[in-house]
Formats: sequence, structure tokens, C-alpha cells
Amino acid sequence: MKRLLLLAAVLISGAIQAQDDLLDLLSEGEETTDYAFATFKDSRIINVQSNETASAGVLRFVISHRFGKLSDGAYELFGLDNATIRLGLDYGITDNIQVGFARSSFEKTYEGNLKIKLLRQSSGAKNMPLSVTWYSGMYINSLRIPEDAYQPTFTERISYAHQIILARKFSKAFSLAVIPSYLHDNLVLTNEMNNDQFALGVGGRVKLTNRLSLNAEYHARLITQVEQDDPFNNSFSIGFDIETGGHVFQLHLTNSRGMFETAFIGETAGRWVDGDIFFGFNISRVFTVVRK
Repeated sequence: MKRLLLLAAVLISGAIQAQDDLLDLLSEGEETTDYAFATFKDSRIINVQSNETASAGVLRFVISHRFGKLSDGAYELFGLDNATIRLGLDYGITDNIQVGFARSSFEKTYEGNLKIKLLRQSSGAKNMPLSVTWYSGMYINSLRIPEDAYQPTFTERISYAHQIILARKFSKAFSLAVIPSYLHDNLVLTNEMNNDQFALGVGGRVKLTNRLSLNAEYHARLITQVEQDDPFNNSFSIGFDIETGGHVFQLHLTNSRGMFETAFIGETAGRWVDGDIFFGFNISRVFTVVRK
């Protein structure tokens, strides 16, 4: 009886081993899909949106500051006496869909936005060379207008921005994004001004250490608000990302004081060559509201 039990045990273990070997051979033939992650460390490269979104059930709180011009000198503490602030909340409905709300002191603007990942960069079974993300924002200017001036309606105070973010992570150390943008203002100051603007932006990230990266972005306006005697300039920004656990600190220099799309793309009044350089920072913190 013992010999029969021993023989049965040997046969069963051999069958199990043979089955495992067969499953290993089958799994070796199945190609998996590897998705790129952390193309950029935060939802913004500096001013402009990156392809990153908040994960499902995660709330991201973003505090952004832009101080005054460095050329203001020591009396204004090189711009630190003056500050523009933006407070924003981004929430991940799914891993691919994010909604947001923000308030900026620049033009006292309220903002609602939507961000959707359309495609994700991947290799293996599913090969996708880049990530494609859609971003739309609506902005409401709530500045008080002098009583003797024209009083715009609520609808006339609204402007819009739509962007396609084409991003690729070329390596662990280098990521690049190209961002075509369309801007629309329901109300412009004169009949000679365009309600619509188009711009092409580019932003990049170079990883210096595990927690530090160098970021830069530039936005060229292709169709501007004013064809002649344009008072606005293209936006250029450069800075560093510093990751510390659940926080990401972004320190940067820019010629744009506004921190929402229609402001820093369409209404940048500063010029680097004139010393119109604003020091600023973004701080983001994530909170898990709904666990998966």
C-alpha cells in the first residue's frame, strides 16, 4: 500500500511539473504591453499642461505663485513684494479623465477644465510611439469694471482654450511635448482685434537626478489677437522640478505672469530682454479620496 501511495505521489508531481513547464512555454509566446509612465513629474511642465493626469479617486491641490519683475529692483525686493496666485484642484474621475477648478488673482479669473488621455505611449504587444492628451479650459474674468465704462455681459467675460498635448518619453532622462493651442475670447477690446488665436508650444524635461529635473517651454503665437502693433509676446519659461515624496516643487523664471492658458499664451506682456522676468513656483500635493 505504501509503495502504491509513493508511486501515485511521484506520478502526480511529475504531471504538475509537466503542466507548469507547458504553461511557461505558452506564456513565453505571449507578448505583453509596457506603458510609459512619469513622462513628466507633474500635471504641468511649467505653465502649460503636460500629458499627466490625476489617477482615479485622487485629488491634486496645486498652489502657484508668480512674483513681480526681477527688474523692479531692491525697493520691491526684486519682485517679491508683489505676487499673483492661482489655487487649483484637479480630480481623477478615472485614470484617463480629469476635471479641475481653479481661481487666479490675475484678472480675478475663475476656471473650469477637462483633461482626457486619448492614447498612451507603449511598446510590446501594443506599440504606440507617443501619448496624446486633450485639454479644454473655460475662464471667466470677474474684474470689476469702472461705472463709466462698458459693462460686459457674463457671456462676454468668458474665454476658452483647447489643446492637444503630444508627448513622448524618449528615455528615463528626456521627455518632450508639442502642444498646439486654440484660444477664443468672446469679447475683445477693439474691432481690429481677433477673437481667435492659434499657438504652437513645445516643452521638455531633462532628468538630472532621481528627484531633480530641468524643464523649459516656449509658445509661438501663429495667429495673434492683434495683427499690427501687437502688445503681447511669446511666452518662454525655464525652471526645475524637485520631487519630495508626495510633493512636487516647481521653481522657475518666466516672462508670463498669468497662469492659465488664455493669459500666458495670449496675453504675455513681459519681454526677457527688457528684464520682465518673473520668479515663480508651483507646489502640488495629492490626496487619495477614493481608494481603488
